[in-house]
Amino acid sequence: MMTRMKRMGARGAMALLAVLFAACGSEPPSFSEPVQSVEALRAHSAEFEKGVVQVTEGVHMAIGFGLANSIMVEGDDGVIIIDTMETMEEGRAVREAFRAVVDKPVRAIIYTHNHTDHVFGAQAFVDEGVTPEVFAHADTMDYVYRIITEFRPVITRRSMRMFGNYLDDGVVVNNGIGPFLGIGPDSTLGILPPTQTFEDRMSAEVAGVRFELVHAPGETNDQLFVWFPDLGVLAPGDNLYKTFPNLYTIRGTPYRSLKGWAESIDTMRALPIEHLVPSHTRPLSGKEKIHQTLTDYRDGIRFVYDQTVRLMNQGATPDEIAEQLTLPPHLAESPFLQEFYGTVEWSARSVFAGNLGWFDGNPSQLNPLAPADHAARMADLAGGKAALRDHVLAAAEAGDDQWVLQLSDHALRLFPDDSAITEARIDALTRLGEQASNPNARHYYLTSALELRGLEIPVLSNAGDEMLARFPLSRFFAAIPVNLDAAAALELDQKVGFSFTDSDETFTIWVRRGVAEVRDTLMEDLDIHVAVDSLVFKQMLAQQRNAAVAIAKDFEYRDGGRVAFAQFMRLFIPPE
Repeated sequence: MMTRMKRMGARGAMALLAVLFAACGSEPPSFSEPVQSVEALRAHSAEFEKGVVQVTEGVHMAIGFGLANSIMVEGDDGVIIIDTMETMEEGRAVREAFRAVVDKPVRAIIYTHNHTDHVFGAQAFVDEGVTPEVFAHADTMDYVYRIITEFRPVITRRSMRMFGNYLDDGVVVNNGIGPFLGIGPDSTLGILPPTQTFEDRMSAEVAGVRFELVHAPGETNDQLFVWFPDLGVLAPGDNLYKTFPNLYTIRGTPYRSLKGWAESIDTMRALPIEHLVPSHTRPLSGKEKIHQTLTDYRDGIRFVYDQTVRLMNQGATPDEIAEQLTLPPHLAESPFLQEFYGTVEWSARSVFAGNLGWFDGNPSQLNPLAPADHAARMADLAGGKAALRDHVLAAAEAGDDQWVLQLSDHALRLFPDDSAITEARIDALTRLGEQASNPNARHYYLTSALELRGLEIPVLSNAGDEMLARFPLSRFFAAIPVNLDAAAALELDQKVGFSFTDSDETFTIWVRRGVAEVRDTLMEDLDIHVAVDSLVFKQMLAQQRNAAVAIAKDFEYRDGGRVAFAQFMRLFIPPE
């Protein structure tokens, strides 16, 4: 009897908790929208007024020379450079500007993380006769190689759209975290490989300046911050800048842990920071001001994470969460949380996908119709193909731009050459872009409109021979399988060996019925065996050397012939 009563009591308690939790999980509270507009974006350009700014004695920051800042810390017999711009051209301009302030050699370079705008101008900071130490997290170069060898085509196209590199100067107001991304067809890239790496923390001294490197995952998983205890100076990298953070970036990225990002900021908040020198936007001074700014920033990040998970647990889909979630008023009004780079909506979607994956929980999305089939059925629902076309044009006439985009997604699958639908989509993209105060969205809309008018975004191959020579062959081979034309290789079983005449390295690519396997050795029973200089091979893969000419003139054929090898390599040429 007592046992049964205890069970009933437990059930009653659980029922009460269920009622309480149900009440707690009711309609989400209403919050304020960020205070911003296109005019506010124009005013934001003041963050990037070009010049070298003295932060405190011995610490200077170059702002406005490219997308990122570069930071110089003066020591006894040299300087330390934190982040090196996106190209050699921007790097040289910054180095000259720094020399005008402090004419000492660069003794050390620190990469706060792997992004292009922080690493690819490094060679420009090397002074004649001085070899600087290069500090980075242990994973930084892996992320660099990942972009360059595996994802370069897609990341290039999406980045050029997002940063507006093919838009007129008058159209680009700024890039939210910098005035522009200085990469184009004539740019040259020059990264230096790290000479010292670490996993969690590292203390060092260069030119009499003590500093500590701390792994601080945030905008990237390899992010670090640099703490100068004797100066009270913290360089947070990209874990803080004066705009809502890119908790997700529309150019594409691995999942960025919001919990980890907030924890990294908490680590910074525990330090007695007198001067904050971010790698984007202007420096900040004053302990209380810095602490409050860091607190608001981490609270904004945690709010998005916590409330997104809360709504996920209530069964909300990514679209429903993105529609509901806005920051509390005090955070929405913070000048450091205006949506000039990331947005709350994109971030909420990323939290969902990063924790639960692509499936939104709706069974209709388990095996959705193919896009062309879906488009045809949408046309049937509209009353036929002609009626769907009419709906697109009617929405365009009404200025219902988002609906034009969504309808034309279907209509252009059915009428790919219809100029009226294409023009309606171009007009909608243009209006949405001109009205957008978020520069990433603004540029993506406007560049997409130009692409419909015929703009082609090339895949840039700007690495110089010196930089290519430093890149490990293993990373080039690791990227080869993702370029295999599987349909053309379904009946193939072929082993091709590579020996490199300038090193002892050997590799085999085994194409086996639609799959490519790479081994870092020569296998037995090779069908083709070639020998070549490693730089020639890298230049060919980087599309800096004509493949047909290289195959004809630069390869030695130890087994098999040129024609068979050319046919084999053609399997890995990316589509136009």
